[in-house]
Amino acid sequence: MPQTTIYVSPRSFGRPDARPPAVETTELARLFAGSAALAGVTLRVEGGRSVALLGPNGAGKTTLLRVLATILRSSYGSARVDGLDVVRDADLVRERVAYLSHATGLYDDLTARENLHFAAALLGTEEPAARVERALLDVGLGERADDRVRGFSAGMRRRLALGRILLGRASVVLLDEPYAALDRDGMGLVDRLLAAWKEVGVTVIVASHATDRLTGLLDGTVTLDRGLVTAVSGAGVTSVAPTLGGTRAPAPEAIR
Repeated sequence: MPQTTIYVSPRSFGRPDARPPAVETTELARLFAGSAALAGVTLRVEGGRSVALLGPNGAGKTTLLRVLATILRSSYGSARVDGLDVVRDADLVRERVAYLSHATGLYDDLTARENLHFAAALLGTEEPAARVERALLDVGLGERADDRVRGFSAGMRRRLALGRILLGRASVVLLDEPYAALDRDGMGLVDRLLAAWKEVGVTVIVASHATDRLTGLLDGTVTLDRGLVTAVSGAGVTSVAPTLGGTRAPAPEAIR
């Protein structure tokens, strides 16, 4: 497999401490039917850092990523990406963020190549034909480029979704369980992408249970449990405890 090519956003240039925080949340909360998936998360991630979101199922990892990607709105608090509010500046935030979710969002009746060409058109990718072919090779789907996605395995769909991210120039990449459904070679692909993004200064936040595999690939970790940050370690990431019962965070009974 060829070496992965990352097309860098200009917002990824410069020292991390010379840029605004890539991600900054203040007492961020998200309620579902009265229960808090996020219960007052105050978090800061410097630009160019790679951070893992850890915690058990239901801890709030996916909800946090979806709020940062502008897919969900918070119930309380605020979140900013590259200094932009995820609600007021949602369109600009989407230009800066690439998000890999559990649902790949691919079109079954299109081929792998057609899916990427469609994504390139939406992203305004320069030199789309060349970039699509390069992305297909990077994710190991060059020989399946003209096959319809409906016949792809879950792992192949995951690879193609990663290829779609490579078409853009995101300054912040959000990955939700990127190793899911991948074989050993596919997991190696994710490892190489993490290393490549880190090398060129793209901020990456990874929600994953593959803690052993991520060791050495990332700068820091954030551990969530029942919607709260319970631990932070490493460089470039800080957090403070929420002010429960205040005007912006949910009351304690909301997280029971």
